[in-house]
Amino acid sequence: MRLLYFAPVPYQSYWQRPHYMVRALLENTYEEIYWIDPTITRLPRLSDFMQRSKASERHAAEPLISGLHVLRTQSLPIEPIPVLSAINDLLVWRNIKSQIRQLNIDENWDVGIGRPSKLALWAIKSLKPRAKFMDVMDDFPAFYNGISRYSMEQVQKYLVAGCDYLFCSEESLVPKLAVLDRKKSIRVIPNGYDMERLPFFSEIKQKREIIGFVGTIASWFDWGLVIEIAEALPNICVQLIGPRAGYVPANLPRNIELLPACTVAEAIAYCQNFKVGLIPFVHNQLTESVDPIKYYELRALGVPIWTTNFGSMTKRTSEPGVTLIQPGSDWKKLWLEKSNSSFGETEIFAFRKKHDWSLRFKNMAVWLNLKEEN
Repeated sequence: MRLLYFAPVPYQSYWQRPHYMVRALLENTYEEIYWIDPTITRLPRLSDFMQRSKASERHAAEPLISGLHVLRTQSLPIEPIPVLSAINDLLVWRNIKSQIRQLNIDENWDVGIGRPSKLALWAIKSLKPRAKFMDVMDDFPAFYNGISRYSMEQVQKYLVAGCDYLFCSEESLVPKLAVLDRKKSIRVIPNGYDMERLPFFSEIKQKREIIGFVGTIASWFDWGLVIEIAEALPNICVQLIGPRAGYVPANLPRNIELLPACTVAEAIAYCQNFKVGLIPFVHNQLTESVDPIKYYELRALGVPIWTTNFGSMTKRTSEPGVTLIQPGSDWKKLWLEKSNSSFGETEIFAFRKKHDWSLRFKNMAVWLNLKEEN
């Protein structure tokens, strides 16, 4: 069996859920996978033309997994406009469509979709594979506005209807997908982490007096809450590391340190220094369906977590080391409590074993009806 996979991110970006899913599928499900880099699915924004930090360029290119082939696509940012999108469909995508047709997709193939796009929709309608599935890692329409959001909603609706199997990363995505096709069953496969990247317990660094966040700082970032924490704890460094894709307030407290995007290895090194890890996201349509990778990384390093109430974190506030925060919290008391807490080697080992990416997709062949359950 082979798989044609319309990926949600380019292959040559830092490894995320799609990369680990494909690696697992090549180990136990498919002989070959053809990874289609994503097309541009929204209209351009002003920020697209502004200079921004490109974190992906700092990540060393990963070698191709054995059995994986990457097909790159070109597209114009006109997909949401029906009349103009025909230019992509008829002209720009001519080459990639030709490459896909030459694969001779038949009952020995499956088609997988990681993000809604009109190119993926073309494949669902035109090709005749054994089965089609979607793995939904985010509420994609929530990232867009206006006509771009409407277009994404419509394409997603048709893709959900056209797929045989549906998977998603967070429970709140289930009703959003179910309303598009109530006959389909939807399996939740949570996110995880590549635990092999992390140091052994004995190698974890001594924590410093730092409250830290690593990740993209964009519209979902709760600046008001972070500023409140920094002002309440003026002698504690609040370290914010990652690309900034939106508004950054002027005149930040002196103890807030802004650092640029970094590699995965650098991120792990930064996180080891944190006495408290911060996940300060606002609760909105976008974040209510997020299962943050940061949670898995921080817990696997034994770092206590302060998190706002959003997405999968709403169900984790009773877990060891996880504290729900909100405006008006007693920050000095929380700092004394959590900065002095720690996890033992047994706890960290058990967490890593339970949440490694290698376990998340190991039963995909059964779920896709390619193998019988043992």
